[in-house]
Amino acid sequence: MKNYGDVSVLVDAQVPLPELKPKQVLVKQHAVAIDPYDVGFRAGIKGREKETPLIAGSSVAGEIVKLGTEVTEFQVGQRVAASPHLRSYAEYVAVGQSQLALIPKSVTYQQAAACALGVQTAYQIVYDHLKLTGTERVLIHGGAGSVGFAAIQFVRQHKIAEIYTTASGLGADFLRNFDDRLHVIDYRSEDFSRIVPKIDKIIDTIGGQNLTDSLKVLKKDGNLISTVSDDVDPRVEFFFLKSNGKKLEVILKQIATGDFYVKIAENVPFNAANLRKLHQAKHIVGKLVLSFEKDNN
Repeated sequence: MKNYGDVSVLVDAQVPLPELKPKQVLVKQHAVAIDPYDVGFRAGIKGREKETPLIAGSSVAGEIVKLGTEVTEFQVGQRVAASPHLRSYAEYVAVGQSQLALIPKSVTYQQAAACALGVQTAYQIVYDHLKLTGTERVLIHGGAGSVGFAAIQFVRQHKIAEIYTTASGLGADFLRNFDDRLHVIDYRSEDFSRIVPKIDKIIDTIGGQNLTDSLKVLKKDGNLISTVSDDVDPRVEFFFLKSNGKKLEVILKQIATGDFYVKIAENVPFNAANLRKLHQAKHIVGKLVLSFEKDNN
């Protein structure tokens, strides 16, 4: 990424192999996903403090080809996934061992890459921050997005009966077909703040006015966790992922057992042209993935 800006800043380049720190491994990439964070970072709306040119990207799914001198938990040849901050739009990525998760044999590299950032974010929000007991009423904004769709599945694992979610168009249709127990609100034609009853827990992936309107339906003792905005209201918590390999591994095991579903919308070869194309895609239901090899399961 030669600068911040539109997709033209993403270009092919030859760079030296990463130098490993003692507790890092070198991963040969097999698949990488496009996440909303990646798009926002490239555009500069996530800040511009990182000096360019740099390698962007935040999902790793590949094979370990080299170990740092102090790595104790992994071996060369193992299939792993992770979500580092930057550096993953590359054939080889250096990753700290604490961020790494083993990929089960029945899980593809594409599925693993699709889960590394957004799904891991949803898992930590639901399991570490919402503190669900099974009796709450939950509202999840952006239910057809990566974080939202994963959050719906993780909240459902807590046996929550009343789950409300916002989406639009094909995303709303997809959610209704996925789980007919969901209360799906099409935000283009319906005002959720006038429809939903008082809510115990809210996950906000939209921010701005959406967060403000959400506070109108949040109970006085409720909690709202946002991945994009903060607020002076004490019920609001801003969440930023701290990548954790052990927690990502739990998710990948759920995929292997059929307890979690990953939808891949498109899978194309990795190159700058396809990266630029996918960075501009809109209203996609499912993850956009780039693969480094034809046969990379």
